[in-house]
Amino acid sequence: MRKCNTSAAYLATLAVSDFLFLILTVGNELQYPWMVGALDLQGWCQIWNVLSMTSQYISLMLVFAFTVERFISVCRPFSCEKFSKNSRSSKIITAILFISFLLALPQAVFWNVSPEIGECSVRTVNSTTINMMYVYWNWTSELVMFGVVPIVAFILNACVLKQIRTVGKLYVTSETLHRHVGARCTSTTATLMWISFYLIFSKLPVTIVFTMEPIIQFGEAMPIDAMSRDPVWQRYISYFTARKIIIELGISHHACNIFIYAATSKQFRNHLKFILLQIFWCKAIAPKSSPSQPARPRYPWIHSKA
Repeated sequence: MRKCNTSAAYLATLAVSDFLFLILTVGNELQYPWMVGALDLQGWCQIWNVLSMTSQYISLMLVFAFTVERFISVCRPFSCEKFSKNSRSSKIITAILFISFLLALPQAVFWNVSPEIGECSVRTVNSTTINMMYVYWNWTSELVMFGVVPIVAFILNACVLKQIRTVGKLYVTSETLHRHVGARCTSTTATLMWISFYLIFSKLPVTIVFTMEPIIQFGEAMPIDAMSRDPVWQRYISYFTARKIIIELGISHHACNIFIYAATSKQFRNHLKFILLQIFWCKAIAPKSSPSQPARPRYPWIHSKA
């Protein structure tokens, strides 16, 4: 990965973005399922929604960016030199961060702590213009970011797979036009493609269930026992249950990329084993060590010979 510096920069930024999203998800879980009121503070309500959407946009656009780079490297190798410079990747990442923040910034206007109930919710105003802006902005931005972008990434990945299958085993890297640069960058290509596919298949179902939301209607007000027999409420409860499951699966790509790294990169597995052994080895020898007699290493092969 160190030789594929542009890929390392993308993956490092992606890891930070996913970590931020997972931290913010704790506030969402406390707010809605558990009704703790973790977001019911004026100012924090707006900041949380902006940061949450920003982190999601960053993850999507980073995956899309390195998917485009892989496509250019494999399918347009003679054009990839001007797109594969390390300085260019830093500029692309900076642009992604800036654009993602701008796209999420309107959420600060749309969300507010309601003075009536004291909860962080969508701002309710009498202005028809603001209400229509909220509907149009959310539908347009979310359909583009969570619908169009994954579909385009899927098409580009399909082209890459077709090209590799047609030409044969290519050793492709973003930093050079040479075909044979070693297995590290080849495994990096596989890692990036699996991450891209994982994001596509986790985000598209979420987009589909949200587009179905206007079709599924609430039933009439009635006791809970009667809801279980009412076909309208049964349809809504089935939809809501399926939606929650799909949303939780969609969130998983923010936390489970490490399994893709371990499955597709031998170098990552070796470093992970080394770090884990160091952690457990330090814990194992800590009680036995003393100032007068330092503990002998349990795994001497970890340390390089002098």
